[in-house]
Amino acid sequence: MHGLAAFFVAAPLAAGAVGLDAIQHCGAEAACLGQLEANALRDSAGAAKREGPQLTLQFGLQPAARFVDQPPLAHTYLGRLDGILLHVVRAATPTQLPAYWLVGESGQPPLRVDALPSPAPGGRHFVVASGNTLALYQRSGPRWSLQYRFEAAPGLSWAVKSWRADAAAVRLEWLWPEAPSACAGQAAQGGLQLRDGPFGWDLVPPPPHRCTP
Repeated sequence: MHGLAAFFVAAPLAAGAVGLDAIQHCGAEAACLGQLEANALRDSAGAAKREGPQLTLQFGLQPAARFVDQPPLAHTYLGRLDGILLHVVRAATPTQLPAYWLVGESGQPPLRVDALPSPAPGGRHFVVASGNTLALYQRSGPRWSLQYRFEAAPGLSWAVKSWRADAAAVRLEWLWPEAPSACAGQAAQGGLQLRDGPFGWDLVPPPPHRCTP
């Protein structure tokens, strides 16, 4: 590796955790998701239970988080996400993109996000890229909160590539197919970073935007 690329690394999968690759590999395939849930329930040592349409997650003496299937809405427990102490519950219908509930072990109410989170090394941050929206969450003690949110121009979408080893930056790709027609000379795709700087998190370089009429 050379230059900045050398700072972006992939960590090995933690024991007992589920990786993003395994979840993404399943897509919307029911049999694959069912096997992931069966594995996750087994590995939870009783913290996650399914009784018919009801899925319950409870850690120690903390309040339980309950999810009830109401067809066509179905919930699938996918396990503890690698890199962070958050458990993932997929909520989806056959005709809509899935959402995800992130359940912590501290009793904090579940967080709802519109795409799978991408955890940072060290387990204190994760980003969620959904459509033209980018959000970053940070853990303080056992609790998570939204630290940064950015909505790009309509039609632009984000893809998370990798985190820097020190978790101070995440490399992103943006795609904007209509950009050349929306703004003369504008590329249809590119890359940038979301960095933690002296004034907080920010995108470097600035993301593309529509031309002013």
